[in-house]
Amino acid sequence: MGDPRLLVLRGPSGAGKTTTARILRTRWGRGTALIQQDVVRREILWEHDVPGGVTPGLLDAMCRHTLAAGCHVILEGILHESRYGATLRRLVADHRGPSLVCFLDIPFPDTVRRHATRPQSAEFTPADMLGWYVPDDRLRVPGEVVLGPDLSPADTVARLDSAFPGPAG
Repeated sequence: MGDPRLLVLRGPSGAGKTTTARILRTRWGRGTALIQQDVVRREILWEHDVPGGVTPGLLDAMCRHTLAAGCHVILEGILHESRYGATLRRLVADHRGPSLVCFLDIPFPDTVRRHATRPQSAEFTPADMLGWYVPDDRLRVPGEVVLGPDLSPADTVARLDSAFPGPAG
């Protein structure tokens, strides 16, 4: 399988993170873990995304354990810089294999438009989304890839493949 790869895929709600991450996991094949902030925070921990929460540490431990086991990791979520930035920067810096951080920089009106087409659109409102939205919330790590709203999910995957080629499936 080669050196385990770490992809940190971040962006606002409705940016296309989950769609992109699922496509990449399928392309990378078995031995690739998809670790989703929403699943860990809302389903495993049942915690609000607040300063001092448990989620950043659990995500870090899950990623480190999975990478140490030799699996590739795709970590995806909003992962606000203010709450997750220090943890994510340490995770990327400590990982000895290939790493890439990608921020999907999608304007708020586009996220609302995209959200309206999703199955979970009734779970939260545009007002909720506005409360979570932080413009230009990049980690500002070397090599961070920033992709804008003009790309389809397939185009986003293609750009990530060219910036961070995935392992053969």
